[in-house]
Amino acid sequence: MQRQNPVIFLSDPLTERQRAEILRIVPGARLAGQADLSADASLVQRVDICYSALPMTLWEKASGLSWLQMKWAGVDTLLTLPQVMAHPATITNVHIHGNSMAEHLWGLALMLTRNFKAAIIRQGEQRWDETLRDGLATIAGKTLCIVGMGAIGASCAAVGKTLGMNVVGIRRRPGASAAASVHADEVVGPDRRLEVFARSRLIIVLLPDTPDTRGFIGREELSVMKGAFIINGGRGKSIHTPSLVDALRAGNVRGAGLDVTDPEPLPAGHPLWSMPNVIITPHYAGNHPGYDEEAFIVFLENLGRWTRGEQLLNIVDRDAGY
Repeated sequence: MQRQNPVIFLSDPLTERQRAEILRIVPGARLAGQADLSADASLVQRVDICYSALPMTLWEKASGLSWLQMKWAGVDTLLTLPQVMAHPATITNVHIHGNSMAEHLWGLALMLTRNFKAAIIRQGEQRWDETLRDGLATIAGKTLCIVGMGAIGASCAAVGKTLGMNVVGIRRRPGASAAASVHADEVVGPDRRLEVFARSRLIIVLLPDTPDTRGFIGREELSVMKGAFIINGGRGKSIHTPSLVDALRAGNVRGAGLDVTDPEPLPAGHPLWSMPNVIITPHYAGNHPGYDEEAFIVFLENLGRWTRGEQLLNIVDRDAGY
């Protein structure tokens, strides 16, 4: 059982209803904001819980912090801070991106396979161009590779199965996910990626940013592809960008849909901007209406678990990086 009257630091402004929901679960809690910490420098030492971000300068001072609930999935930036890695607090994130990510990434995929980008450009020119029929690709009956077969990967895989694709997932621990086994025909380890990439028509990349995933798809991996389409919704550093540009020019990669890039933001003048077979969106695939409320609901569920001394949902593995 945790302390009955915890101090909960709220980095984001919440509605009166949301604050009341917190106090319903923890009636004796003190809800503090940045103004409270500024008015009382010692208060940060008594903070037990934080939602949803603790300023970088406060981590070393927050000696009593036992749990940080984030409202995002990605923790790579946070885990670059030595003071965070050294702190004993539990960090939890949210996994509420599956549906919006699947819709967004499949939207990019279908824009590429059905020549929608070129068609939209022709529409702006008010030009009926029947030659667009010549550049179409089909995916039914082809192989879809999901690189990073977690919860979001399972959602993307389910769409692929509906569209008649054979789904192969790549996962660090191939046998560890029930969701992966349900939505994929096959789940393999990273050591088999060259083989899988060689037979894939569509590759959806959903890797977090960790030392093991940076450059996961490099020149060698891209060289074995045979006109595949690549969609990246994880982190830009998982694909070696100069090699991707070369593969797009050579035809090993027929098209790329990128919600994330390396570097990010992608600078003006970068060759990816002007490539006709590339679609770029500015890292918003996981956003959707009601996102903040859904994240808050996860916080409430974990808050109840925290008060009862139960296992929290979505605990971040600092060593793994997600």
